[in-house]
Formats: sequence, structure tokens, C-alpha cells
Amino acid sequence: MEQLIRNVSILPGEGAFVPNGYIHIAGDRIVAVEPSDPPAALLGRVTLRDGTGMVAIPGLINAHTHVSLTRYRGIADDVRLFDFLHETRRRWSQASPEETTGSALEGCLAALRSGTTCLVDSHAASPRPAATAARQAGIRLIGASAARSMWFGEPAEDTFASCLRETEAVAAEFAAADLMYVPSLSAHSPYNCSGSQIAAVKEAARGRGWTFSIHLAECREEVDLIRRWHGMTPTAYLDSLGTLDEQSLLAHCVHLTEDDMRRVGDRGAHIMHCPKSNAKLGSGTAPLPEFLERGLSVGLGTDSMVSNNNLDMLEEMRFCSLVHRSVRANPSVVSASQVFHMVTMGGARAVGLAEEIGSLRPGKRADLVLMALTPPTGLSEQSVLSELVFHATSEAVRTVIVNGRVVLDQGRPLGAGGQ
Repeated sequence: MEQLIRNVSILPGEGAFVPNGYIHIAGDRIVAVEPSDPPAALLGRVTLRDGTGMVAIPGLINAHTHVSLTRYRGIADDVRLFDFLHETRRRWSQASPEETTGSALEGCLAALRSGTTCLVDSHAASPRPAATAARQAGIRLIGASAARSMWFGEPAEDTFASCLRETEAVAAEFAAADLMYVPSLSAHSPYNCSGSQIAAVKEAARGRGWTFSIHLAECREEVDLIRRWHGMTPTAYLDSLGTLDEQSLLAHCVHLTEDDMRRVGDRGAHIMHCPKSNAKLGSGTAPLPEFLERGLSVGLGTDSMVSNNNLDMLEEMRFCSLVHRSVRANPSVVSASQVFHMVTMGGARAVGLAEEIGSLRPGKRADLVLMALTPPTGLSEQSVLSELVFHATSEAVRTVIVNGRVVLDQGRPLGAGGQ
């Protein structure tokens, strides 16, 4: 199937802004992105879509979330992280597989409505509910289960063997050349995993060419625990275990020292910034301006519906830029362009898919969003970025295309078998 979107403005994520042009899609790939009218020879053989009044952007990448917790929104609104984890564990541990999959599907559909086309997700027991839901919704998923072997220092069942079995089984069923499901492995955190377990999870991921993720330095309590147990920061502790490298995704990183940031940069690891979740839980504000000044690799995530109350990446972008400007009393930090990069090429680079997704470029997967963005100052790259980050809501999302399929149109989800 060939598609042609014409009369559309294009913010490609790589390359120059196109005030008016066309995008040609064949199957799951972008064939052309051009600042002109399409050749007449194309018009007779493609499915046409008029993009008048629309801006095409790359599909947004939510670099850290837990969609299987979606139905628990509102259960722990006014507590700190450790109490929050106790309450969410009580809920998900009692849910049936069917309930968990239904919760994940609600999360996937909510994500699509704000223009998200790729989720980086983990769940304690298995990636199956999220993978099943993502297939039904038609959204791309990098999915893991998060191993544990402790509960805040107290011995607990080591779940890594079962997590690995589950992930390998899900990979055998869902992983394919279309990259709609990409397997990953996760260790929950330095305070809920032993050092040997963290190293084992990382080694298993490394041996399979999968990404490895872990919650890191999310709150002061965590930093204090790890310093008391190991005499170093959580980041230095992970580094001592040999787990920091270019396939490591470090969620939160709110409390990093200068030395921690140096280690992350030297090892090429990636930070998954979740500002709304961190703010809601009272965990603090990560030093994102310093991350960006150092050239660290940063993606943007919502975290779960419980700690965020929605999975809206447009809102996450806006909050991200504004909270750092407020904290620094500096309106020039964390620009719209920087935030847009975090949710597109930044996220794609972090998960090892920079050659496949994250921008609108010939040869890449056709993951894109059509948005009704009409800056009152006229169409330019800066005005569109301003509109996207500082003004737009999910109501502006008109069409979402994932892997060449229209999976949401006029706000209506169509599912994986979409147009």
C-alpha cells in the first residue's frame, strides 16, 4: 500500500522545516519527504490524504512508562516514592492477567491520543500484557519485565529467572522484523535488586543485544540507602557492577552528582527524564540543564499513569520545559527544540533505533503524527516548535500512523489492523 500526504507542513526531527510539501509512504517506510507538490505520476496509484492546515511530526517516543498500571490512576496521589511503591505493588500483585492486559490497553490508547507511537515499558511480572495490548492498539513497544530480589533491603524472591523466561517467550511470539515489539530486560532498582542480580540482568541483556533499564537515583531516600549499604552513590554503584554502557537506560536520575554525570557520559548510558512523575512524588527536579550542557543522551518519559495521572507526551514536553525554567529562574534553559529532540531522536537513540524511528526521513519507518497546529505568527520552524511544546493539547492530534498503518484518525483509535 502506498500513501501520499500532500499540502502539509513538516517538522521532520532531522533536516529543515518544510512549510508546504508532501510525504510519500510505501508499506511501512517513508519513501520521500519533499518541499514541493508531488509528481503527477504518483497521484494515480496512492491513497491520498490532504494535509492542509496540518503539521506532520515524527511519532513521539515515551521513553519510560508502565502501561499495565493505567487503571490504578489516583490510588496514591499524595505520598512519596517508597509508600507509592508499596501501594502499587499491592494492587498489581492481585490483578489477573486479563485485568492487567485491559489496563495496558487503556494506557496504549491513551498514549496514541497524544501522538505517541512508541512506548518503552516494563512491568514486574511479564511484558506479555503490554505486548498484547500494544499489538491490539497498533503502537510500537520496547517491553521488559523488571526483576527484583529484595524489598527495601529485606530478602525477597529472586524473580530474574522467571522474568527472563517470560521475556524470551514473549519475544518468540511478538518480536519480528517490523520492530513493533522489541524485547528488553530490566532490573527494578539498586534498592530492590542485589548487586549480583543487577549484573546478571545486564549480562543477559548484553548477550542478547537487548537494552537494559533500571530506576536510578529517583529520590533522596534511595541515595541515602545506597550510600549506607555500599558507601557510594547509586550511579557509582551501578558503574562498579559494570552495568553502565550505551545500551543502558537510566530512569529518573533526579539526584546525580557531578561525578555521576561524568560516569554516565563516559559510559554512553542514556537518561530517561520523567519530570511530572518526579514532581508529583516530591522526589525533586533532575538537573536536566546540566545533562544537556554536558551532551548527555536524554529521552523523556511519563512514568506510569499512577505517578503522572496521564500518558500525554505533549503535556510532558510542556511541563519539562517550564519546570526547569522555573527552578532555575531562567527562561532560556530547556528550549522547545531541545524538548522536541528528547521525544523524537533522543528517545530513538536511547533505545538503539535511531536508524529506524525518531524522524521523518526517507528509508525510516513511517511513524508520524498529523497535528492541527496553526501558529498565529505564521509557519516557521520556531513558531511550530513553540505551538507544539507550549500550546498544543491532544485535541490537536488528528491522525497517527505507526509502521505505515493509520491507527488513529480524527481522534478515533482504529487498532493494529487500521487503514
